[in-house]
Amino acid sequence: MMLQALIGYAEREQLGDADFETVAVRWLIPLDQNGKLAGGPIPLLENPDDKKPRPRVLVRPFTSPNELNQGTKSHFLCDTLERAILLLDGKAMEKAEARRVQHAYFQKLLEEASAACPDESPRLQSILTFLRDEAGLAELHRQLLAAKAKPSDNTTFSVDGASLLDEENLRAFWRNRRRQAITGVKARSRRICVATGILADTLDTTEKIKGVPGGLATGTNLISFDKDSFCSFGLEQAQNAALSAPAELKIRSALNALIENSRAQKLVFNNTVHLHWTRKPLDYDPIDILANADENAVANLLKSVHAGQPPATFNENAYYALSLSGNGARVMVRDWLESTVPEVCQHIAKWFEDLSIVAPDGVGIKHDFKFYALLYGMVRKELDELPSQVSTQLFHAALRGAPLPQSVLAAALKRQQIEPKGEDALRKAAIVARLALVKACLLRSSNSKNNNTQTKDYTMTECLNPESHDPAYLCGRLFAVFDRLQYLALGSVNAGVVERYYASASTTPALVMGRLFRNAQFHLAKAEGGVAGNVSKDFEAIANALGDAFPATLDLEGQGRFALGYYHQKAEYRRRSAERKEAEANANPAGA
Repeated sequence: MMLQALIGYAEREQLGDADFETVAVRWLIPLDQNGKLAGGPIPLLENPDDKKPRPRVLVRPFTSPNELNQGTKSHFLCDTLERAILLLDGKAMEKAEARRVQHAYFQKLLEEASAACPDESPRLQSILTFLRDEAGLAELHRQLLAAKAKPSDNTTFSVDGASLLDEENLRAFWRNRRRQAITGVKARSRRICVATGILADTLDTTEKIKGVPGGLATGTNLISFDKDSFCSFGLEQAQNAALSAPAELKIRSALNALIENSRAQKLVFNNTVHLHWTRKPLDYDPIDILANADENAVANLLKSVHAGQPPATFNENAYYALSLSGNGARVMVRDWLESTVPEVCQHIAKWFEDLSIVAPDGVGIKHDFKFYALLYGMVRKELDELPSQVSTQLFHAALRGAPLPQSVLAAALKRQQIEPKGEDALRKAAIVARLALVKACLLRSSNSKNNNTQTKDYTMTECLNPESHDPAYLCGRLFAVFDRLQYLALGSVNAGVVERYYASASTTPALVMGRLFRNAQFHLAKAEGGVAGNVSKDFEAIANALGDAFPATLDLEGQGRFALGYYHQKAEYRRRSAERKEAEANANPAGA
């Protein structure tokens, strides 16, 4: 079904031109009619004001990467600086001879076009004159290197201000040349196309998919059989999963377009790109909410789903999501989803509902967690620290409404043990995102759903749950009490209870909680005032609920409930403190 859905998208968007392709082009070389530089090389940028501007996307004549990899051919009119103007890569001089052969082929194509298109011949000859001018080329090389151009950057030419890529005569020349080349190819095998189910001429090799993370810079193959062990029934190469040329072109064009769109939306995590599309055009995509978590959009989504009235745009439309990564020259399909827009919408609403958690200050509930914020809540610095499959599992769990894998909970808790407290805004934001993810993991766990006899104790609420008698949750609350008592008795200390004991208390409470329990009693004696009295009541209430013994160990979900108990109690103390300060300010207004 995946291949058929991609073909449907290509047909919907009218994608798939076998003779031309889109490509990022960074440089335009301006020439005059005499074949001289008409100024310096011009950077072609989508948005020059961006911090890291992307090269402009243009349409150029298509040449198969399978032909280019032979080291003898080049693209027509638009190619890399090393092939087009022989700007060699100093770090890969072993390829210099191959690049000279390809540079000569680049000129050969210009000569063919000049002979076939008399109207365009003067401008094509201007480019050839320049490419054969050693002094002019040397000066252009100098200017490009000064501008920090890379030999792998794509470039094209203009003559007297007109770009040759836009000329219809040259496009017609290329189409005719491609038709003649196909006519001379031996007849292909006729098989049933796996994508269309139609008997057709099928391909021995498929073209490259561009931009798949982890793949080769030249592209990756969706279908590839290069080992005897991969083949069967005497079939070779791509005939083992036979595709007709029209089907392959549509699938490749759809993937290239979707990958480029997903990169623009920043839906690339852990060397995996997440694609999504619908069978019919849609004005509004629910994944925008999942990725960007706009506060108003999340609120409206939750309100509409709870009211049983989803937005009008969320009609009965098929919804698809596909996650891809590269492994060298091959594409790896990480996950595939086929659903409907209303169903995905409901699952995303449930996703934000499950993430809902009290704000760190104890006032208000936070729902709007961006997907990136959740991922960064599980790492120190870079997303590469996460196992490669985690982001994909998390992404598709949100779209499916499925349980979250234990690896997500483990990654979040590991990070929480390293940094249970946040002093600055960035670290506090990471902590609340991390705890929201822990809560979602616990809510979607099969244990919490099926253990009906303990539903009241084990249900993970948005804010403090004083009714819970779950030992792990109570231990987390008690640990927050210990931290609060220490602060009231001693003030700020360099390495307090949390920094020294959080990891061990959250995994093996019985080993350390007894000692902390005794220390807390000393802190109670030192602490003074009404605040200490209230904390003392919390201490007694939680201790009584726990009983005589602390749990010897906590499993992964127990550690999650410990973390939530700790966070909830800390948020409650911040809320009480803010209320007390507000009451004192109202009782003693300034200047009274």
